[in-house]
Amino acid sequence: MRLLLTIGFSICLLSSIVPQVRAQYTDPDWIEVSPPGESFHVSMPNQPKVEAESVGAVSGKRYTALTGIATYTIWSLTNIDYRPNQDTDLSLDATAELIWEGLFKSAREQLIDKDRRDARMTYVRELPPEGLTGREYTLNVGAVNGTAEFFVAREHIYIMLVMGQPGGDWPREKFFASFRSSSPSSAIPPSPSPASLPTKPLVTTVVGSDTAASGAEDYNRVFTGREVTTKARVLEKAEPTYTEGARKFGVEGTVVLRAVFSKDGQVTNIRVVSKRPHGLTQRAIEAARAIRFTPAMKDGQPVSMWMELQYNFNLY
Repeated sequence: MRLLLTIGFSICLLSSIVPQVRAQYTDPDWIEVSPPGESFHVSMPNQPKVEAESVGAVSGKRYTALTGIATYTIWSLTNIDYRPNQDTDLSLDATAELIWEGLFKSAREQLIDKDRRDARMTYVRELPPEGLTGREYTLNVGAVNGTAEFFVAREHIYIMLVMGQPGGDWPREKFFASFRSSSPSSAIPPSPSPASLPTKPLVTTVVGSDTAASGAEDYNRVFTGREVTTKARVLEKAEPTYTEGARKFGVEGTVVLRAVFSKDGQVTNIRVVSKRPHGLTQRAIEAARAIRFTPAMKDGQPVSMWMELQYNFNLY
């Protein structure tokens, strides 16, 4: 059985591995790895090899532990181009590009044409927030596949990768679940995306105003669908298109937005309920802003009302 694993950093597992070595790592004794000067802790199947890593503005160290059937790698990197208040989602998008177009570029270029066309890195999910913001992707490169999980904490980037032959009995969750970071930056929440914030101030009733005191209806406030006589009616709704990055990483799913269909015919106060990476959320917001509609009516007067919008993204 042939196993060739080249991941851009010249690590190969070949069928020529001697039986003694293969037997040694079939059921490895996992160890705890917490390198001096680093701010992470992780469990690995054996003592990792440490090498320097540098791709563009990102540099740091790579820790790689090999078994006879898989490789376990963690990168601890620093982005010197990081700026305070940088959008976290954009940082996660950039990290995915770093992996595929940086760390894996050499590996993909060495594949035969068919395998190069079939090679892919696919978005899976946003990782639960535990002080760090991260994502999970799957990878297929030639005869091997694997899973990558990565996290960003300001200028710090942590990438974990497990790769081996399809169907191989190589544990992944033990590696991923053991990761911990003590970086002070990890406690900083992700910066909000400007696109998810209100785009126009809401007009609300001020308690104590003449209208509120008199009990008269305030037609300047934003109504719910149940409160209006006639709901807003959409006349034209363009469908958002895929971004190059979302197509490259196989992103699918639904972006859910909540917005105000104002009485003056504008879509305002767009807020993100459910997002998708690699630019799809922004494409949905742009499409929402372009909606043409007739405003809702309340007692014969045009009024503003809240609406929920869903944009489905599917690759065919």
